[in-house]
Amino acid sequence: MLMKEIRTERLLIKTPEIDDKFELTQLINDKDVIKWLSEIPFPYTLSHAEEFIERSRERVLKQESYNFMIFQDKKMIGGIGLSEFNNKSCQVGYWLGKKYWGNGFATEALKSILDFGFDQLNLEKIYAAYKIGNEGSIRVLNKSGFEYSRKKYEYDSVLNEEVFLTEMILRKEELST
Repeated sequence: MLMKEIRTERLLIKTPEIDDKFELTQLINDKDVIKWLSEIPFPYTLSHAEEFIERSRERVLKQESYNFMIFQDKKMIGGIGLSEFNNKSCQVGYWLGKKYWGNGFATEALKSILDFGFDQLNLEKIYAAYKIGNEGSIRVLNKSGFEYSRKKYEYDSVLNEEVFLTEMILRKEELST
């Protein structure tokens, strides 16, 4: 399934296009943003953006992952995606440019991606993880119905070390109760 875009009340969530590389590079290339993400190079260059966009387009065709860019009023404000598919479950990740924090955009985007995952991809569980100290992400996940799953370690390519994460889970059957 090749999903092109999702519309919410305030947002357009769409697959990345090569023309998005400039906005993507400018928006994510911020230490305050990137410190909460894993496996993102810093500084983030146009080449990184081009590789991400091309890899995203290939993986969606293979149904390996679904990466989207988040837009508000035709301006890119962040990214969100589903990956690491395994036995009717997957991982969700998201980020916003710093100047867009605190406006409910992440929660709105996440709810639309959860609907996509549960309704169109037939997933039963979606996991999310956040680094200790990321209070904004904790609020987004709690508002979206996620519950504590476990603590885990993950390699952080920005810090070049293992970091402690809290993993949360949302089960499809819990949405209907």
